[in-house]
Amino acid sequence: MKNYELTVIVRNRDVENRKQEVKDILAKHGVIITKEDHWGQRKLAYEIDREKEAYYMYMQIQAQPDAIDKIKKDFGINFNILRYLFVLLEDKKTA
Repeated sequence: MKNYELTVIVRNRDVENRKQEVKDILAKHGVIITKEDHWGQRKLAYEIDREKEAYYMYMQIQAQPDAIDKIKKDFGINFNILRYLFVLLEDKKTA
């Protein structure tokens, strides 16, 4: 398993259900959430799909590399997920 940072921007309506949708998709693909830090509702820099504000979710996760592509497909077809970004974290080497 590799470590990733995941940022997800979801529609501002019915936020609790949107957060649960994201977590359900991650759980479906065997992802382990190691840290959650939701940034809350923020104004978007530019309008996305007629939305001017959205809810930002930040997580650190552990996932298999092949699961990331499947998660991206699920996020892409979900109407309530406006944007997402996966960043692979470097493994810290010890001497």
